[in-house]
Amino acid sequence: MVNEIDVLLGLFALGCGLYCFYAFYMLKFKHEINETILLPKGGNAKECKDYKGYCREAQTPLLLLSVVVTLYGGIDLYNTFVGGIDPLFLMMMLVLLPTLIIYAVMIKKLNEKYFP
Repeated sequence: MVNEIDVLLGLFALGCGLYCFYAFYMLKFKHEINETILLPKGGNAKECKDYKGYCREAQTPLLLLSVVVTLYGGIDLYNTFVGGIDPLFLMMMLVLLPTLIIYAVMIKKLNEKYFP
């Protein structure tokens, strides 16, 4: 029997990962800073000291987060519906936590560097 909470959490993680990919696409190709995921609450992209530099440096942590969260969501859904990959799911959980911490630290440093 499929647990509805597991499905909901898997879909949420997959959606978050895809949203991160969208933010990465906008940052890399359209040079638009997604204020929701990259800036702290109340931050304004127009206040950036070096817009192109920020876009260039923020791509790596955002891509890392996008890949890991999307994989986590996909593996979670696969494990919920098909099962049998519990060790891989647990490994992804162990990879997700440090990735979130690394992302938060890197983006915080970038925000301190490029925003007043």
